[in-house]
Amino acid sequence: MTKQRIGIYLRPSQVVRNPTYLPRLRDQLGLNLLVLIYTGELSQQVLAQSPFDGWPPSPDNIRAILAQRFDGSPCTDKFTNPLQSVGPHVDANGDDVEVRAAIQLARDAGLEIWLMGGAWTANDADVVMYCPSKAQNQQWYEAVYTYLATAYAVDGLDITHARFPMRSFPKGLFLCACPDCTRSAAALGYDMRAMQADIDHAHTRLQQIDSRRLVEIARHALGPFDYLQLLGMRPGVIDWLRFRADLLTSQLIPLRNAVHQAAGDEFIFGADTYPASFSLLAGHNHARWGECSDFASPLLSHVDIFPMWTMIVSAQFLLELHPTLSEQEALQVVYRFAGYDHLAMPANLAEFAWHEPDCEYRHIPLVEMLRLDMAKARLYLPPGIPSYPIIQGGGAPHDWPRTAIETIMADALALGHNGYIFQGTSALVDFTLSVDR
Repeated sequence: MTKQRIGIYLRPSQVVRNPTYLPRLRDQLGLNLLVLIYTGELSQQVLAQSPFDGWPPSPDNIRAILAQRFDGSPCTDKFTNPLQSVGPHVDANGDDVEVRAAIQLARDAGLEIWLMGGAWTANDADVVMYCPSKAQNQQWYEAVYTYLATAYAVDGLDITHARFPMRSFPKGLFLCACPDCTRSAAALGYDMRAMQADIDHAHTRLQQIDSRRLVEIARHALGPFDYLQLLGMRPGVIDWLRFRADLLTSQLIPLRNAVHQAAGDEFIFGADTYPASFSLLAGHNHARWGECSDFASPLLSHVDIFPMWTMIVSAQFLLELHPTLSEQEALQVVYRFAGYDHLAMPANLAEFAWHEPDCEYRHIPLVEMLRLDMAKARLYLPPGIPSYPIIQGGGAPHDWPRTAIETIMADALALGHNGYIFQGTSALVDFTLSVDR
C-alpha cells in the first residue's frame, strides 16, 4: 500500500529559527514529510563538474549552455541568476551547517526528509533555462543529485523546475532549438526543421483566419481538436510539444537511475509536475511520468502565475492578432482550449484582478479549478505512481480561505492522490514564523 504523505516545503533557516514549528505541524496537520530546499555547500569534486568556466561565469559561457530560440538567440539576456550561482540552479552562498541542523531537527520530529534540488529552468521571470540536451549540463545535474542523495542523511530528492519556463506562452514555448536539441530531436524520431516550418504555418493561419470562426468554435462548445481542424494544423505543431516532453523525460531517466545506483532503489527520486491543463506547454507528459520519477507532485499552489497568467497572455496574444475580438470572446477560446469553459471564469481581463492579493480565490472559481486539475492529473498519471499535490496552505504568497484549503485537501484524497505537500501553513496553523533571511 502506498504511504500517505503530508509534507511541507521549507528553507533550512526557517526550520532552524523555528525549532517547534515542525512538531506543531506534525501534531496538528499530520505532517510526516519535510521537503527541505537545498541551500548547502557542494564538495569540490562536484563543483569541478560545473559547466561554468569559473565563478562568476563569463557571459559567453552562460550563453553557450542556455536554451535557444528558433532564431538561434539565447533564451535570455538577463544573467543575474547565473552570476549568483556556482552551477545551474545552485546558489553560490551555501551554508552546510544550517542544512545539517535542519535535517537533525526534522529527524528529531520523526519526519521523512527529501532534499529539493533544481533543474533546467532556473528563473521563470527572466526565462533562464539551461539546455537539456547539452552533455555538460546533464553531467552537472547527475553530479549534484548523486551528491545530495549520498552526502546527507535524507530519504529522497524532490527536483523542481524540471521543465520549460512556466510563462510557456509565448517565450518559453519556443525553446530549445539549438544544434544539440536538433540532434536530440532526431534521436527521438523528430525533425526539427519540419516542426519549425509547421509552427510557422500554424501562426500564419491563425493570423489569416476570420476571427468570427474562432469565436463560433468556442460558442458551439467544441474542443481542442476542432481548433486543429480549423487551423489546418500540420503534424509538426503537435510533434513540437511531444518532442519537448519526450526530451525532458529521456533526460530525467538517467538522472533517476544514477541516483538509485548511488543511494539504493529505496531512495526516492522525483520531480513536481506542471498543472495538468497546461502541462504539455511546459514539457510535462503525465502519462510517462512513471518512467522518470518515483512520484508526482501536481503544482496547485501558484494559481496566479501558472494558469491565470497563461490564460491572460494567451488571450492578449489572440487580441493582438485579431483586434475585432472582444476580451470575453478571446478568453472563451482560451477557456475552451484549457477545459475551463464550463466554470464561472472571468468575462474580461480586468476581472482577473491579477495584481490584487486575493485574485487567486476572489475572482476565479479556485476550488473548482483545482479539483479539475487534480482529477486530470490523477487520470493522466500511471495508476501506480504516488501523487502528492502541492497546496497553498497560507502565505505563499497570499493566504487562501481556510475553508477552501480544507476542501482542496479533502478533494486531493477523494480523487485518489496519496497526500499533499504544503507551501505555507499560516491559514491552517496559528504559528508566526520568525523572519527568514
